[in-house]
Amino acid sequence: MAAKLESGEISQEEYDNWRYNYPEMDTSEIRAKVPSQELSDELIKALKKENQ
Repeated sequence: MAAKLESGEISQEEYDNWRYNYPEMDTSEIRAKVPSQELSDELIKALKKENQ
């Protein structure tokens, strides 16, 4: 984001907004929610049972 500010792609206000609200405002990465281990285990059990 600092590079975008320096190159003029974003304003100082946009940069400050991103900086003060990081990581909520971070768009540089795609974040995925991961299911809990318990849910994952239950899904695996169900799939194994279904394939038998």
